[in-house]
Amino acid sequence: MKYRHHDIDIPNDHPFANCKLNRKPNAEVLTQIVQNYADGFVLSINGEWGTGKTTFMKMWAAYLKQQHINSIYFNAWENDFISDPMVAILGELKQLTTSKVESTLNTILDIGSKIAIKTIPALAKGIVKHYYGDDLAEVIQNTLNAGSDIFKTEIIEYEDKKKNLETFKVELQTYVNETNPDHPLIFIVDELDRCRPDYAVEVLERIKHFFSIKGIVFVLSIDKEQLCNSIRGYYGSDRINAEEYIRRFIDVEYLLPNPNIESYCTYLYEYFEIKDFFNQKERSQYKFSNDEYSLLKIAVEIITAQNYSLRQIEKLFAHFRLILCSCKCNQNVLPVLTFMLICIRTTSHIYYRKIVNKQLSLDDLAQLINNVFPNHIFDSPSEHERPLSMWGLGQLFYHYSISFTTYTHTIDPIKTDPQTGKPSLTFKINNIDHDMLARTIYDCGKVHIQSSIWKSIIRSIDLLNPIEE
Repeated sequence: MKYRHHDIDIPNDHPFANCKLNRKPNAEVLTQIVQNYADGFVLSINGEWGTGKTTFMKMWAAYLKQQHINSIYFNAWENDFISDPMVAILGELKQLTTSKVESTLNTILDIGSKIAIKTIPALAKGIVKHYYGDDLAEVIQNTLNAGSDIFKTEIIEYEDKKKNLETFKVELQTYVNETNPDHPLIFIVDELDRCRPDYAVEVLERIKHFFSIKGIVFVLSIDKEQLCNSIRGYYGSDRINAEEYIRRFIDVEYLLPNPNIESYCTYLYEYFEIKDFFNQKERSQYKFSNDEYSLLKIAVEIITAQNYSLRQIEKLFAHFRLILCSCKCNQNVLPVLTFMLICIRTTSHIYYRKIVNKQLSLDDLAQLINNVFPNHIFDSPSEHERPLSMWGLGQLFYHYSISFTTYTHTIDPIKTDPQTGKPSLTFKINNIDHDMLARTIYDCGKVHIQSSIWKSIIRSIDLLNPIEE
């Protein structure tokens, strides 16, 4: 039984064989770009966290190698424990080394080590505090003398480092030409936005100052917004124009397209074997035949409207599968209501607990719905057609209301006109068809008469019921 989505297998001979997001065409376009602009530039692939960037980058790296184009995949986040990213970048380049170019690489490493050594810092800012008092004048004099010596030393080192940098780039150019005679070297830097802010900035600086040569194309896989936050954090100011700062390093920006949500939901539905539960022979004798359709439709409606990331979608389906593990084959799981409750639990856990603990009035619940879900998902496509999300909303108000029922107390979400028999709401909810919701709640009362359904669903969502399979 699968309770989480594992990393996708990437076969070397067919890297996109298991891609469920149809992203091979994106890789083909990007490959054309990096081949046609091989003089050396930096390409960013932008996408929010959880949109599948890392999987795509790994697939593309394998695809490039399949096309006989050297590529290096470097996960910056996994390597930000290294003090200087230049060490990591040169270490990755070493994997291309053959006996023919080994001496060239050794020269690069030798020169690079001289450039990377940081100048001895001046006296720490806190030193005066440490010595303040009678010795303050002496400390200041020593600081001035030391500063003068350091200044002279830095001028000499500046000239040396400048010459070394020129030599470094010449040797690096030779190395790249010899290891990649026909195509550019594609150096993919992934998860830069998840690194320590200082490390992320240093990676950008190293790429710009040391590795901007003909024949190397750097590809930065980033969440631009998060990387901007890292830059602001590094410089300790929200006023810095982080986007303009990033543009200094990036020549071409590529926005990773959003996947087809319906296809991805269908894939997860099968991956987590939800289909196996719904298609059990024992369930065929009950009126649960629409469960598969209902779950997929409500999932696509809500996920599309909420713009959930792929990682969030995976967690929603994984949680739904866990719920089914505690359900009997003859049990009505109300997939639409259950999925909506999972979404509320994910979006607003505090208010979900208030629902479970029956701490919300119907008006409070209505306000919560307005805050959590876009109202347009409850709009009817036609006068006589009721959207599935409206049915789920009706189930929510109906079952929440009857969960209050005791011998002495009831809460009724609707009241019926004694003359016309038309139901109407007893609470206020904004921007939603009141008449349709009232009729839906009324119909739920005719279909779902078991008060135990609500309790069972809540316990399953909170993983409190015993596992049945």
